[in-house]
Amino acid sequence: MQLPKAKNNMAKVDLTINGRKYALSCDDGEEARLERLGKRLDERVTMLANQFGQIGDVRLLVMVGITLMDEFHDAEYMASKKAERLTADVRKVGEDAIDEARTGQAMAASRLLEAAHRIETLSGKLSGSR
Repeated sequence: MQLPKAKNNMAKVDLTINGRKYALSCDDGEEARLERLGKRLDERVTMLANQFGQIGDVRLLVMVGITLMDEFHDAEYMASKKAERLTADVRKVGEDAIDEARTGQAMAASRLLEAAHRIETLSGKLSGSR
């Protein structure tokens, strides 16, 4: 979701977070997404409010923000580790392909040398038979 660009033609969305209404603006077409995000935020705030009591909107929102950032950090770390594993896998496949190509080239060169030797032998035999 991008930040709104201009104040004209902005859609309005009313969200309820912890029992309080908040009127927000968003780009046209982003209303449903903003409502879904607001619902998820309210669920988090409600969960923490049930766990710690009504300790104030600001403190609850800070706690939600911290828990979300913690989850984001964990997801970012896991994505980074997965990317490293995938990179290593791709590198290994590439190295294996290079090794296979080198082996194929060596075999082809060896067969070409054998064929050249046979041609040379045949040529010698044909030259000597005249």
